This record gives sequence, C-alpha cells and structure tokens, in this order.
Amino acid sequence: MNGQSDKPRSSRRRRCFRGLALLAGLLVGALLGEVGVRFFDLSPRPLPALAVGYYEVSPNRVLKYRFRANTTPEQVESAGDHNGFRINAAGFRDVDHVVPKPDGVTRIIVLGDSVTAGVGVEDVEATFSRRLEGLLNRSKIVGSVEVVNLGVGGYHTLQEVETLRVVGLDYEPDQVVVGFCVNDFDWEADGSVVDQIRGRLAPDQQSVLLKTWRSAGWLNDLLARSRLLFFAYHRLGRRGSFLDLEWRRESRSGHVGTPFRLGMNRLQELANRNGFGCHVFLIPAFDRPFADYRYSELHERARAIVADLPAITVVDLLEGFQDQDLAAAELSDDGLHPNREGHAELARLIAGHLQPHFVVERPQRR
Repeated sequence: MNGQSDKPRSSRRRRCFRGLALLAGLLVGALLGEVGVRFFDLSPRPLPALAVGYYEVSPNRVLKYRFRANTTPEQVESAGDHNGFRINAAGFRDVDHVVPKPDGVTRIIVLGDSVTAGVGVEDVEATFSRRLEGLLNRSKIVGSVEVVNLGVGGYHTLQEVETLRVVGLDYEPDQVVVGFCVNDFDWEADGSVVDQIRGRLAPDQQSVLLKTWRSAGWLNDLLARSRLLFFAYHRLGRRGSFLDLEWRRESRSGHVGTPFRLGMNRLQELANRNGFGCHVFLIPAFDRPFADYRYSELHERARAIVADLPAITVVDLLEGFQDQDLAAAELSDDGLHPNREGHAELARLIAGHLQPHFVVERPQRR
C-alpha cells in the first residue's frame, strides 16, 4: 500500500519541479531579454515623460491638462526634452499674438502635440510653425501672415480641436493646420502627465476633477518600467490595433470611437460655422528608413476618415520626406520628434501646400 501511495506524491513532486524549472527558465530568459534590449538600445525606444513642471490641470474635461502660462526654463526643476521651452501669456510655446486680429493679417492656427510644440528643439524660431511664417511672408502674397502655434505635448486630436474651440477661435483664423502623428488614434498618448501632476499635489490641493480621472493603467506602468515589454508590445504590431478601437468606450470621458475621428468631426463643424480652411498634414515617424515605413495603414485610415469631411483637406507628407535627400535618422533624434532639420523640412512641405490658398500678389502695371 505504501508503494502505491508514494507514486502520486512522486508524480506531484516531479510536476512541481518541472513547473518551478519552467518558471525559473522564463524569469532568466526575461532577465536576459531585458538586459539585451537595454544593452543594444533596440528600437522602438520609450519616449521620456513630459516635463511635468511645464504643465498644470485644466478645468476643461476634454483637455485635462495644459501648459502653465508664462513658464520659463528657470522655473522648471527638470526640463528634460523641453529644454529652452518658454510658454507665452496665452499658455503655448510661441511668441505672443494680439487679439483681435490686426487688419491686413492672415492668420494660420497650427494644432498638434509635442511634435508641433517642438520637443527636442531648444530654439522656438527653429520650430516648423515659426519657419512656416517666415516662408509664407517671403512669398508673393497680399498682406502678412501670422502662424499661431497651439501645440501641446501629449494631446490627441480631440484635445487639439477642443483647444481650437476654447482658445484658437479668438485669434480669428483664416486657415487651420493640424499636425497628425502616428499615435493620434490612441486615447492615452500623454505620457501619464495627469498622473504626474496628481503625484505632485497634496490631497487637499487636488481638484474634484483631478480626483475623478483614473490612472492611465497598470499596462502603461509596466511598459514604462520594462524595455523588453515595451519592445515586444510595439514590435509585435500593437500599433496597428489602434485601428480596431473605433467602437471602444473610453473609460474616463465616455466617448466612443478614436480621438482622431471624433476630433475631425468636430473640426468639420467648427470650419462650417466659422468659415476657415482646414488642412491635416500626416507627419511620418522617423524610427526607420522611409522605404521601410511601417505605419502606412494608419495613414490610410486617417485619409479615409478625412475623405468623408468636405471642409478638410488631408496631405500625406511621407512622400515628400521620401523625396528629399536626408535619411529619417538625420531628421529626428528619437524616432518620433523631428529635430531642427526635420522641422525645416516640415515647414517647406507645408508651405508648398498652403501657398496656393492665399491670394498672390498681382503683377504691377507698366
């Protein structure tokens, strides 16, 4: 009898040892993988968190947060890739613009995220919005052009269009430009800045609105801590699954659909109501050679969404970047944000599209 009862115990012990050996092997493999990804610095690389000292909570439920007006680098403890950022009185990284619009001035509002704000570019005059203003004013147009940059780091398209509604319309825009990036189908592309703002405040300082927003989630925390998980998550095609989010209910705002589709629908409504022209520029990522570009499906979906909105034109800048001489790696230092050379090329391509929308200077009579 003892021999028969020992057999099940022996079998259980073997299964237990095998399970422990498998678990140990997985842990060692994960550790080696983590070390390997970090040692070889494999792409894609996680972007640094937004420099939280530049941001504050917004009372607007759609915006959630915004730049702190009149913030200078000397006031921020850790600027990170926001080096050189100076936030104007209106709360944006731009020069100041007067309201109402002066006579004889054509105004272009530029909406976007950290790419438009110029993350990684210390000199604001080197950002594509400031370069665009210079290029248009040197061309033969009637009057003068002002380009107003309302880009805010981490914003998705719905937040960008809400910025236009609550702030941008005061500038009386004649044209509105939207800079689309490959994460604009994602509800949670803000680098968890709201969580960071919450962590800097004492409980009695947190507004009711701030307390009601949920954390970005455990998955984002894991991806922020593990390069291996981040690498696997994005290299296995997770980016493409943004296309499947059209009917996902966003837990914190209750919206259904992607922020890009909702933002474009609202932009169409604002354009019809206010009479300005709208242009969406699809800005490519720079994380690999343009000939091996892997976000084409996202560009196609964006074009399809805008095609149903007659007030908005869409321009894919990927072809323009493919036709110029510099490689993707020379136009960006992190694979997503354009550097000075990238911003110069952006300004050139956007200016080429916008110039025909302005009245050219009439030839002088002899």
